Parts: sequence; C-alpha cells; structure tokens
Amino acid sequence: MEDFLFYLLAFLGILLMFISVINMWIIDTKNKKSEQKKSKSIHVKLLIVGLIIFILSRILHGQLL
Repeated sequence: MEDFLFYLLAFLGILLMFISVINMWIIDTKNKKSEQKKSKSIHVKLLIVGLIIFILSRILHGQLL
C-alpha cells in the first residue's frame, strides 16, 4: 500500500509538470499572435512544484539517493 502512495505521488508530480508545460506552450503561441503578452510565472512555479513532488516521492520510496 505504501508503494502505491509513492507511485501515485510521483504520477501527480509528473502530471503537474506536463500540464504546466502544455499551458506554457499555449501561452507562447498566443503571445506570438497578440500585442498583449501574458505571464508564464505561475506555470513555471507549478512546474517547479511538480518537480519537487516527483523528486521527494522518489527519495521517500528509496529509488533515488
């Protein structure tokens, strides 16, 4: 059961990173077409949080370090 929780945490971290990257790509395509530039800072923060969640889940599971 404990392994499942660590794998679920790793999956959620990767999912958060994937969604953030997709949203940043969408913002880039919209910024090229319009005069007003939208900020990507919230998505960069979510990307970093997803990476931290993924790394912590791997460390706690014992597969890293």
